Amino acid sequence: MRKLITFILALAAGTGTLFAVSGTCGENLKWVYDHNVLTISGTGEMTNYGNGEEAPWKPQRTLINGITILEGVTSIGNSAFFDLPNLNMVTMPNSLASIGDNAFMSSTLYKVTIPAGVTSIGKYAFVDCAKLTAINVDEDNPNYSSKDGVLFDKKQTTLIQFPAGKNSTSYTIPNSVKTIGDEAFIKCTLLNSVTIPNSVTGIGNNVFQ
Repeated sequence: MRKLITFILALAAGTGTLFAVSGTCGENLKWVYDHNVLTISGTGEMTNYGNGEEAPWKPQRTLINGITILEGVTSIGNSAFFDLPNLNMVTMPNSLASIGDNAFMSSTLYKVTIPAGVTSIGKYAFVDCAKLTAINVDEDNPNYSSKDGVLFDKKQTTLIQFPAGKNSTSYTIPNSVKTIGDEAFIKCTLLNSVTIPNSVTGIGNNVFQ
């Protein structure tokens, strides 16, 4: 009987269709994976992952194509949605205040909208997202902004992330920009040229890798 149950659990993880899988991902947060959608609910902060601790939905990582984060969740943990090879969309709540380091790194996210309440976006949160065409920010956000799908700080003095999947062969950085962040244009394989204005006085690490 135990072997049969183990086999059924393995089959469920492999197909993603038999029944829901769930667990905790924070002191007061719960995750549920069901029919290729990962839903995070509860109140408070999500656990930070990485450095040897893997997100609990890793067995379903190749099956997840959507993420829904419900109202009450205040953070996305470090490396929470790292390397999800079939992720298409994510819905973020107004309660969200922070997005951790490497949160969506190397995932296939297509578009993302940052809510007004997000005041902290960690390093490399959207790096190496090969299909990401736009990072949009709610205009009421106090710390961040977007222009033509490119992520900036609020005053657009720092270019944080150019989406790697943006369908552009050339890009002219706005004259307001003084700093280009680390890995801002990493793996932007569609770009042939970038025009940097005289206003730029600082360029981060691995910007055009």
